[in-house]
Order: sequence, then C-alpha cells, then structure tokens
Amino acid sequence: WVNATSNLVAFCTSKQEKQNEVKDFQLTLTKLMSLLFCASLCEVAKTEHESFEILDISGMDSDSLRYLSGKGQKREIIMQWIQQMIVDNTRSGLIDIAPPILSRVWQELSIGVVHFNNARKLTDVPFPFPFAQMVFIMLIFFSCVPLPMIC
Repeated sequence: WVNATSNLVAFCTSKQEKQNEVKDFQLTLTKLMSLLFCASLCEVAKTEHESFEILDISGMDSDSLRYLSGKGQKREIIMQWIQQMIVDNTRSGLIDIAPPILSRVWQELSIGVVHFNNARKLTDVPFPFPFAQMVFIMLIFFSCVPLPMIC
C-alpha cells in the first residue's frame, strides 16, 4: 500500500490553482492509509485492546469515524473510502495521469489485500500440535544421542 500511496501523491496535478485541493487530498489519503495499516495490523494481531499508532486523524469527518468504530470490517470500509476518493479526484482532474498508468495504483491496492489475506492465513491456521511435539522430541533426541557417540 505504500507504493500506491506514493504513486497517488506523485500523480497529483501541478496546476497552481489546485494546490490547496492537492494538499487536502494528500493529507486525507495519508491519514486513511494510516488507518488502513492500523486496522489490518489489529486484525492480523487478533487483539482488540492493542493500540497501534496512527497519524493524526483530526480534520476527518467525525460521523465517518464514529461509523467506522462501530463496525467489524474496518479494513474493507477504509479501503472503500480510499477507492472512492481516488475515483472522485480522478474525475475532478486532481489526479492528473493517464488511466493505464493509474491502473498501477489499483493493482498495488489489490496486491496489498492479497498479502494481507496471506498474513491472516498464518494467524488463522494454528501450527499442528502433534507436529510441534515431534519436532521438540527430535531436537532433544539429536541433542543428547550424538554427544556420547562423538566422545
């Protein structure tokens, strides 16, 4: 998601009359990406009470943040907000890049979701207990048995 963010920052228009809008877009994008990372880490870490640092969310819509706090699928909601913001700002001309090049941003976002799902699989599927016990026994065996043989 870092590549998608840096691409979007770079793809913003350089027109002088839109610089305030560009700054607002970049700040909002960065804050949303920070929320996305935090929501993803919380989901992978399987913890409700762990607090991960996020960038300052002041200036964001309080109703949206209240809506987000009451939902279980925070990552999907934040991703939808980011996607909608990209579409809106592309249509308004704030993101000033050819569509085939902008498609790389969509690809980076989807790759991030795939990587997140792979990380979530690692936390969802427990390591098999019998296998862990067998590895432990083999380690003890191969630590103790070869020593007398070497001496």
